[in-house]
Amino acid sequence: MKKIHRLIAAVGLIIIVLLGFTLYSDIPLRFGKHIILRTQPVDPFDPLMGQYIAINYDISQVPGNFILGENVYVSLKKENNIWVFQSASKEKPRSGDFIRGEALWSNDNSTRVDYGIETYYFERNAQFPTQNLTVEVAVASSGRAKIWQLLSNDKPLDISYEPVTITS
Repeated sequence: MKKIHRLIAAVGLIIIVLLGFTLYSDIPLRFGKHIILRTQPVDPFDPLMGQYIAINYDISQVPGNFILGENVYVSLKKENNIWVFQSASKEKPRSGDFIRGEALWSNDNSTRVDYGIETYYFERNAQFPTQNLTVEVAVASSGRAKIWQLLSNDKPLDISYEPVTITS
């Protein structure tokens, strides 16, 4: 009887841990503020990862020197419908809109920042416009971000797929 209780406890713990990871990942999408960022996309294909778009944001390069791996808090201000760079800091802002990233590299007066939202995956043979592309991002109160949707000319991205032909 004790073995059954231990097994149930172990399975329950595993389920709780998996649910915890899922809920933690979902926090920005459920409770975060939605902001729109301007992009500079690239459309690569990797046979192991599939078709995806590598996204470079206007806020990916910020002024200032930060240490590799250091948290970078980028304060944002809204101009028209787009949130743009206002300032960058090592400290979490007490108020206002901001996004948290990690310093990838730094030179004399600027730092490359990774926000964890630089890749978006598609099904194979996806066809979509890459001009005037913006990204709607959900940002949690901690600054952690997740991609909500891709936009083209301020409308949800229209993705079409080429039919796959199978030859034998």
